[in-house]
Amino acid sequence: MPSKKTTKKTSHTKSSKHQPARKPLNLLFLTYVTLIALGIIFIYYCLAFNFVQDDSYITFRYVKNFTEGNGLVFNIGEKVEGYTCFLWVILLSFIKLIGVNFISASQTLGIIFSLLTLFVVYRISHDIFPKQEEPYYNFTFNFIAVLLILSNGAFSYWSVSGMETGLFSFLTTLGIYMYLRENKLHENKLPLSAFVFLLASLTRPEGNLIFAVTVLHKIISTLKSKKNINPETNIPVSSHKLLNRNNILWLMIYIIPGLVFMLWRYSYYGYWLPNTFYAKTGTTLEYFSTGLDYFLEFAKVYGIYGVLIIFTLLNLYSRDYFYEYLYLILLFFIFSIYVILIGGDVLRPGRFFVPLMPVFYILVQEAFHQIFAYFEKQAAIKSFLLIAVIVTLALGYYTYKDQFEQIKRYSELENGLVDKMKISGTWLKNKSNAEGKTLTVAATTIGAVSYYSEADIIDMLGLTDRVIAHNPKPIEEISSKEGIGWKERNYNIDYVLSRKPDYIYFSTGVKPSAYAERGLFTSEEFLKYYYPTYFTIKEYGFTDCIYKRKTDDEVKNTPQYPPNPNYKKTFVNLYNQAMNTSHDKSKYGEAINLYKQALEIAPGNFGAPYEMIGNLFMQTKNNDKAFENYKKAVEIDDFCVMAHYYLSQLYLQKGDTAEAKLNMGKVQKYSPDLLK
Repeated sequence: MPSKKTTKKTSHTKSSKHQPARKPLNLLFLTYVTLIALGIIFIYYCLAFNFVQDDSYITFRYVKNFTEGNGLVFNIGEKVEGYTCFLWVILLSFIKLIGVNFISASQTLGIIFSLLTLFVVYRISHDIFPKQEEPYYNFTFNFIAVLLILSNGAFSYWSVSGMETGLFSFLTTLGIYMYLRENKLHENKLPLSAFVFLLASLTRPEGNLIFAVTVLHKIISTLKSKKNINPETNIPVSSHKLLNRNNILWLMIYIIPGLVFMLWRYSYYGYWLPNTFYAKTGTTLEYFSTGLDYFLEFAKVYGIYGVLIIFTLLNLYSRDYFYEYLYLILLFFIFSIYVILIGGDVLRPGRFFVPLMPVFYILVQEAFHQIFAYFEKQAAIKSFLLIAVIVTLALGYYTYKDQFEQIKRYSELENGLVDKMKISGTWLKNKSNAEGKTLTVAATTIGAVSYYSEADIIDMLGLTDRVIAHNPKPIEEISSKEGIGWKERNYNIDYVLSRKPDYIYFSTGVKPSAYAERGLFTSEEFLKYYYPTYFTIKEYGFTDCIYKRKTDDEVKNTPQYPPNPNYKKTFVNLYNQAMNTSHDKSKYGEAINLYKQALEIAPGNFGAPYEMIGNLFMQTKNNDKAFENYKKAVEIDDFCVMAHYYLSQLYLQKGDTAEAKLNMGKVQKYSPDLLK
């Protein structure tokens, strides 16, 4: 890569035309020992989180169907590209075919690829940005970026998650390294960086953006260059022509296989982009706002309130490596703009920024060097090295300490979610076997529950559903509600209900949380045909709720209520708010008021709020008020299962065994698996 020439060489810099000096044997040994030690620390850090992300099971289901001869599909017979990690799916499929537990292997491979990423970061520091002849000076600065990445909890978290993040980070970082090295040496060898970028693009669609930025950088640097010198032979190289043989070959290595893959995707799935792109992205202000919040969270947590991000721009003052630094800065900032525009990511913490963290921390490392080198005097090298080490360790410790407990909590919550979904999925699988048919289940959290249930899944968020992704019908009164915490705003309630799913499963149990779940409650058909039924798995001490479709006879025998003249679809937001408020015992009164407000504008056949009010009175030992509200609940909707359950207990306390038995009979009828 051509560089701006310096007018005066300083003692602390080394021209980019030269390669780093050969290491003394003892320093080489120290380098390998340090790399191994840091690798061990990184593995330990990853295992502290040890979890599998629920979304990984979407990929696992594709792998399972593919290896069993059903095609690259989520639901058998439905060709929808509900994954964004083609190469990862193929790799895990190969592992499954050779008889290895591919779920465990996904975690192991994630850690391995992340370890390789750390090594490539070191090589970038060592090979692309050598500092000066003093070996220990180089040694110190070559490890700053590695240490900062090592202390980053998000990087470790996603490495062990079972997702493709580790592989994508490695391929992206390796491609960047190879590109910079190819440009630095100006060799007429096969430009393999394009092939690595191709593999990255097959792993994640964002790889195409990385390559596009690389092409932009190549254009800028080529047009600005006049003559390049091969640093090994000291011979001028005529590489200033934009469309020389090497550049054309570099482009073709990426473009031709990429076009073949795109043609295959279109012929197999019917679209040029993954289905998830259509389901998760949008152009509304809400998406931009969410994406900006996502970026600002990254800037606050990992950029120390944005200071380090601004800090990286100091590299543009470098004369020796200007174009190399420009490339990394373009990558980081253009990628960040892309993340903002697509609305960020729903998965915490900072998943979309993990592949660019090597770039970010290399820029931080090099900015450190710009400052230290500026103030450094030859006689005080060791003092400045000590300062550099202290600052790096302090920054790394701050990043680690500030995030560890929170990220650990994320992993524990995800393990709890996956365990829950696995148990529920197994229950659905047993139901399917008992009924002798494949169940159709609509859900918003579709990972482990889909993998273990083997049901036909209607993804209400549209990630694996073509109709919802391409023809969403959001309800304005619901989707305009802020502070819900769900990024996914695309859903189509009419379509979901037209499929007549046997069950509809919310990840939060009886409570409608996601936009799509709330939207269901605004549908007369949903309130007419579905009710919450409960099931218990004794060996796990586990009870959960799932919405079950009524039989036609049950619907016929359900009393009809006149419409509420004050009806507003926003009742479901009040209902959800009341359920959230009721988690705080000191706010029971506020929760009851919210339930009553919801009832004022709810459909006439919606009795659930009375059941919830009854629950709050039961918890405060006000049995009379609880009894009164449970009675109202079942008068409006006989399918309020838990109201019948608690009425049975209250009737027993009153000595009315006949009524207690009657209500318990309703429980056994509507929720036969609750008391097993």
